[in-house]
Amino acid sequence: FITYITTMQYQKLVSEEDPLVNPIGENYEVEQQDLRRQLRDTVPEPGPSALATILGIACCPFTILGSWYTLDQNEEAVVLSYGRYSETVREPGMNFSNMWGRSIRKISTKQQSIELPKTTVVDSNGNPLIISAVIVYRISNSRRAILEVENSRIFVRNQAEAALKQTLSRFPYESNDGSPCLKTEAEQIGRHLCNLLQRKVLQAGALIDSFQLKEISYAPEIANGMLKRQQAIAIIEARQTIVQGAVDIAADAVDKLHDRGIELSNSDQAKLVTNLLTVVCSDNDAQPTVPM
Repeated sequence: FITYITTMQYQKLVSEEDPLVNPIGENYEVEQQDLRRQLRDTVPEPGPSALATILGIACCPFTILGSWYTLDQNEEAVVLSYGRYSETVREPGMNFSNMWGRSIRKISTKQQSIELPKTTVVDSNGNPLIISAVIVYRISNSRRAILEVENSRIFVRNQAEAALKQTLSRFPYESNDGSPCLKTEAEQIGRHLCNLLQRKVLQAGALIDSFQLKEISYAPEIANGMLKRQQAIAIIEARQTIVQGAVDIAADAVDKLHDRGIELSNSDQAKLVTNLLTVVCSDNDAQPTVPM
């Protein structure tokens, strides 16, 4: 029974973290709503400490004059009373808070972007890739952003780099069997990255709006070799198309001659098919010859 429970917990953990187990983009909106709910703050706001209240009453005129402060649009403030969390203020304009033992820490709730510069990541086939991305986020929980992390922007950036390397290393750059790859599924992988990063930055109070892959390319040290490989694959596919078309043309020519009552011996048919294949499949202009 214990082994069964442990296995189920492991499978749940893997399915949440591994994009190869949890299909890309599946239940994306549901996950987004659940993560947004987890960002909501349920911590009570105790207000000023008892000492601050006593001092505020004892020094009433000074308290009234010195307790006002302003907040700009798209800005929130976390108020501490003698180093302990007191309240979060979200209303812009003039606000009042007991000045005694008070510390006000403001933070912007505007949308912000972080650009991850070109970073080397190894794909699932071991090929080094050059990746760059752009993250758009905003602070949704000011208390967490100010009190639970040292610097929310640096925290989001570091977690984004970790999520990028963790996810992209599980996919190939290109795929010939139709499986997900970085070249064709960049948008879906970006959505998965968005949810993965959101889980990592919940404690920082950040809401991830988008995680977009900006550039994906082979690293310079293997770019030439991979280009030759792509060219070889393209040439083979083109040859296969040409040969298939040439065979169809030759077969159609023999059938039409037969329909018009022109009978060819097996050797003549072989010569006709050979000549047609030579003309159609040749890279250069074919030089016809007439037997004497």
